[in-house]
Amino acid sequence: MAELLTSEHKLKRIIELEKTINEIKDVDVLLERVLTEARAIVHADAGSIYVVEKDNLKIRYAQNDTQQKRLDLGQKLPFQSFSFPINEKSMCGYCVLTQEMINEPDVYAISKDKKYSFNKSSDLLTGYRSKSIIAIPLTTVNGTCLGVLQIINPQNDQNEIVPFDDEAILYLKHFATSVTQALERTYLTREMVM
Repeated sequence: MAELLTSEHKLKRIIELEKTINEIKDVDVLLERVLTEARAIVHADAGSIYVVEKDNLKIRYAQNDTQQKRLDLGQKLPFQSFSFPINEKSMCGYCVLTQEMINEPDVYAISKDKKYSFNKSSDLLTGYRSKSIIAIPLTTVNGTCLGVLQIINPQNDQNEIVPFDDEAILYLKHFATSVTQALERTYLTREMVM
């Protein structure tokens, strides 16, 4: 994991990335880059991007530094594609339906009065421990949700997992807006080509 960035460096990186994002035409390249940069800006260990496909959310990209370190040099994490129905029971589904950001400092201690919960199956399968998660809807100006940016386990400079602070939330919200605009443009370009 890279070193923690100062606020000034984070802002410069976001501005530079926005310029780059606007030049990327390929959706897959765009999503992978978005996830990498969003995680770097808040010093997060893992993350994923989900896209809306009809009534489902489909995972498009996932990254996890802790699991990546367990592999031999040059190997990539095996990526499993899956989708699930958009409903209020999952964090990301709830995020899409309400178009509200979710910020849980400990997903294993989500309040019982919330409609959503954390699905522990991926953690159990991989041996990873998700803790602090933020899910941000990628919503267009006209109110269409294109997907969800989910960032997992931000870390302080001692590599301890910490909750997302106000500064991280501000950066990620700003970043999500730029990403949504680029995604929308990329989808429109793809439709025109087809």
